[in-house]
Amino acid sequence: MACYLLYERLNQNVRISQRPLLPDTLDGCDVLFALDPLYAFEDGEVRALRYWVGRGGVLVYSRHPQLDAAYTRQGRPRAPGYRDIRSDRSHVVDSGGANSVPEDDTALPLALDVSRVQFKSDSVVSLSDRSPFEDDGDGTPLLIDLVGVRAVRHALDRGCVIVLADSSFLANKLLGSEDNAILAANLGAYAVAQARGERIAFDEYHLGYGATVSGWTILGTALWRTSLGWGVLCLLAGGALFVLYRGRRFGTRYPPSRMRRRTKIEYVQSVGATYRAAGAHALTFEITHNWFRRKAAAVVGLPPSASVEALAAAMAKRTPHSARHYEQILRSCEEALAKERLGARRISALLDQLVSVEREVLDGRRTRK
Repeated sequence: MACYLLYERLNQNVRISQRPLLPDTLDGCDVLFALDPLYAFEDGEVRALRYWVGRGGVLVYSRHPQLDAAYTRQGRPRAPGYRDIRSDRSHVVDSGGANSVPEDDTALPLALDVSRVQFKSDSVVSLSDRSPFEDDGDGTPLLIDLVGVRAVRHALDRGCVIVLADSSFLANKLLGSEDNAILAANLGAYAVAQARGERIAFDEYHLGYGATVSGWTILGTALWRTSLGWGVLCLLAGGALFVLYRGRRFGTRYPPSRMRRRTKIEYVQSVGATYRAAGAHALTFEITHNWFRRKAAAVVGLPPSASVEALAAAMAKRTPHSARHYEQILRSCEEALAKERLGARRISALLDQLVSVEREVLDGRRTRK
């Protein structure tokens, strides 16, 4: 974290990677720090790293020899490509002492303005050792102190691999000791200069951080990061809304449509159909007329024997029509009953008038003129 903050304050484009080292992750960086990985790289990650470095990426790689013994004891596989890069005179010690950079080696790329460095161990790297990707060429030394070669560069196509014998100088505890901070700054600047871009990433996935890849995580990634996955999510959301809101109404409820109620006088007319079939037109109309007189008188509060004038005046008080209008209708009905013969057409016309009066007076509805 201290090294990360140092690069950040030096305005480096730096970030932390907590995902497997696959093409989609590697495409987002130009320099990758994979320091002392606790967990081995998968075969797919090794192939992706090999291709990424060949296209111009720079891998800064290290592995502490003490951790290799822990791997052996626990039966875990070594990190692919790791070799025991110590020379015959090297041995692992926790001396914590500082070493000087020889004057003859101050011109090396990482030794600029660096006079004394401090490492946790005395591990060194041999120039004849191969890089983690098995290239056959000898390495180029980048830093040498009194103990030996501490950093080597191996070219690989358009990129390179920088192998560190001991990355402890980048750790939080030792970064502020001696000239370690300057050495860390030189390492970052040199790696960026060798890379195709300026994006730096620190791999923490192989240190135990980040989500573990499984079938569920792959499925989740496919759903949230691909167009096909978004289509599936939209269909699922639409189906869930359909099930949730099925049968629910949106907005106000429509009132029930008002059905036309049959008038009572129409019922009386239907009863008199038998009489009309027998030719008793006058009897049919008389029955209908008498029923209407009784019903209208009861509604307006008059006795059935009330006169035509009184009945018409009372009905006019309940409607916008004049009393003369109702009086003419009632008198025409009585005049028709006084005749000896009454035709079906005349009866039909009179009954239509009585139906209109019934709707206005008895039901309280105005008829259309």
